[in-house]
Amino acid sequence: MALQNADELADVLDSAAHLGPVFSRHAYGMRAWVDLFSARVADLPDPDDKALLATLVAINARHMLLFRARAAANGTDPDAYARPDEGEAIYERIPALDGADELVGYALGSLDHFAELLAVYRAAAQGPDAGAIDTVRAESTRCARRCARGRAPARTRTRWRPKPTSSTAYASSPRSRATRMRPDTSPESGAP
Repeated sequence: MALQNADELADVLDSAAHLGPVFSRHAYGMRAWVDLFSARVADLPDPDDKALLATLVAINARHMLLFRARAAANGTDPDAYARPDEGEAIYERIPALDGADELVGYALGSLDHFAELLAVYRAAAQGPDAGAIDTVRAESTRCARRCARGRAPARTRTRWRPKPTSSTAYASSPRSRATRMRPDTSPESGAP
């Protein structure tokens, strides 16, 4: 499944003064992800599952700090991002996930979608911004491969895809330059 509005997003990024709002939005998302997933580590009885989920959390926390630094370097306050109401859908499902397979499956779906976004962002990035995106892409790819080994059958992977919006919606607010999300329940997504 490909990012539905990659061309539209690329056009918006091309007209943006810098990628600060993109980094700020994803730093927010990574922080929420870290908060929600770290709370679930204690629920897992298997030590290997605990270690795997804790590793996912640690990698996301590192990327959060890297993206916060890039937002600030671009003159964007990383704490100023205001999530639109529809953005909460990404996080609402996490507390209901049950067991390591569902948690890791959700994480894999999230990493799949994030890889697609990073590819679009990378095309618009230069210098240290490009370096940060390259680092996150490489580490996310390694993390996804590690998670996928022997875990998370396709039926447990939950994909997220952009909610269709117009390019004016992206341009209207710095906080909306990153895509808005909704659950992908298409048969290709592997969502239950």
